[in-house]
Parts: sequence; structure tokens; C-alpha cells
Amino acid sequence: MIKAILLSVQLKNRAKADSSSSTSLEELWRLAQTASLEPVKKLTVRLSAYHASTLIGAGKIEEIKSLIKETGSGLVIFDRALSSAQQRNLERALGVPVIERTFLILEIFSQRARTREGRLQVKLARFSYAASRLTGHGEGLEQQHGMIGTRGPGERKIEYERRALRDKITGLKAGIEVIREERHNQRKTRDALPMAQVSLVGYTNAGKSTLINRLTGGRHGIYTDDKLFATLDPSTKRVKLPGGGCALFTDTVGFIQNLPHELIAAFRSTLEEIRYSDLIIHVHDGASTYLRTQHEAVAETLKTLNLTDIPVINVFNKADLAENPELSVWAPARLKPVFVSALAGAGIKELLELAEK
Repeated sequence: MIKAILLSVQLKNRAKADSSSSTSLEELWRLAQTASLEPVKKLTVRLSAYHASTLIGAGKIEEIKSLIKETGSGLVIFDRALSSAQQRNLERALGVPVIERTFLILEIFSQRARTREGRLQVKLARFSYAASRLTGHGEGLEQQHGMIGTRGPGERKIEYERRALRDKITGLKAGIEVIREERHNQRKTRDALPMAQVSLVGYTNAGKSTLINRLTGGRHGIYTDDKLFATLDPSTKRVKLPGGGCALFTDTVGFIQNLPHELIAAFRSTLEEIRYSDLIIHVHDGASTYLRTQHEAVAETLKTLNLTDIPVINVFNKADLAENPELSVWAPARLKPVFVSALAGAGIKELLELAEK
């Protein structure tokens, strides 16, 4: 297992204001574990100013080199975006691969996508990410100035690679559009049935899949795990309501802070299925000490997708696990919550009664 050092970089005059940085760094630790890495050290680097070529400057680079040697790490992960030039310069200076948060999340999605649509969406996100970083200043891609009106070999190679990525992206979008049309036809069939449609959304690892399993009596055995992004592919199941009728409940991909825009774009067609819901159940991790931050990350993603006009029930799962000061102070005042334990079954009847109204 590859050992990894995790880095958060902040400007000194913004360190106090950036209260989410420690949360994000802890989350990066869990992301690394989810990607089958072994995080061994996390640290916050505070700078007076960013360094254009390496972001963190020579002194910090030497400090991190010492940590790499001390811990035997083979990877450094930054909790922020790096330019392709910064990444390349850091790798040369540190002697180990350097990646950023976005790349790590894309890797996790690549590992966990199971359906054909999910794999196509992840490939689209990866190619879009690669295209955004193809600058032409890497090794073997130097712009070599030829005669006036001509291009050097490095520039030609960049254009070939850019064109190849564009072609792959076009093909993937076409494949996703075919599946989107199939889903549209399936939705028309569902719409012909007198059943309400409910979407479960929430922060990753909030317990949406466990809740679906509980609501369906465990008939379908949807995979669950105490990991970030344990399941990516949406699934729709029929749930019996207290009044005797049924509703279709759909589990959706989990959200996270700073969800890469490439992933939002690639999964947009899947996420936009939420628009056809009669109700959204926003599942929260009631035991999380970062409840407010996680709630806001989900709300912001729904806003990005223009999904703020559908009724929402705020469900707080795992509320039986720990006494959470943030839950008791903030949630009831703001969100009129429903408390459940998807694992133990507490509060499920009340949730279904509220959803049926």
C-alpha cells in the first residue's frame, strides 16, 4: 500500500477565516483511505504568498522532502488545485508523484463505477480533466519556434493530443446521450404508474444506501460500506407506504465539498433525474461534527443543478450514535428535522408517514 502525505495550503492572512480547511484535510485523509492509500501525515502549510512555480516555495519543499524520507511516503496529495506546471515542478523537487484532490476523487470514481453509464460518465470526467490540464509546457511538449508561419514539433504534438481528447469526449457524450434517451423512455413508463417519485440525496457516507435497504426491508441488498463514495450508480426501488400505496425511491451519488466540476458535468444527466421527483429526502450524517458544512455542500450542489424548487425533507441519520452538539443546536432550529437510524430502524415509520403527506 502506498503511503501518502496530505497537504493543505493557505495564505496566512486567510488562515483564520478559512474554517473549513481542517474539515477538508480530514476528509482528504478518508478519501486517500478509500482509494486504498495509506495516509501517514497531514499538515497545513501557511504562506505569505503563493509561489508561481511550485506553490509552496523552496523552504517548505525541503521540509516535505524530509517528511517523505522519514515516513517512507511515495505520494504527496494537495488539498487544492495545482497547475500542470506546479505539479511537474513539485514532482521534480520532491522525487515522488504529486496529485491534487480532484484527481484523487476521479480515481475513486474510476474504481467504484459499476454500470455502463457510470463508467462512461467517469471516463468523460477524466478526459475533461486531462484536457483542461493540457498546456503544452511539459517534457517533450516544448513549443519549439520554427520558421515564421510554421509550428514547432512540440506544439503539433499538443494539438494532436488535444484533438484526440476532443474526439474521445465527443464519443463518450454520444454514448451517454443514448443511455439518457433510454432513461427518458423508462421514466415515461414510470410516469404512467400512479406512484410518487422520491430522490435521496446527501453527503457521501451519510447512509443513503443503508436507508434504502431499510425502507425496502432489505429485499435488494444494495451494497453499503463505511467509506466515501461506496456506491456511485443510482438505483430505484419500490417502497411500501403506511397508507397502503407505494412510491419509487431513488438513491443518488453522494456529494462532497469541492466536488470536481468535471464530475458534476459528467454526472449531470444522472443527477438531473432528481428534477422529476415529487420529493427530495436530504439524508444527513447526524453523528458528523461537520454537519453544517456538509449540509451546505449538498445544498450548493442542488443549487448548481437548479433543483431548489422541489419539496425537501431533512433526515438526520445515525442520530443514535452520539450526542452531537451541532445537531441539537443548529439542525432543529434551521431544518425541522426527522431523526432516524437506518441501521436500527428507528424513525422509519415517521419518515414514511411524512413522505406520504
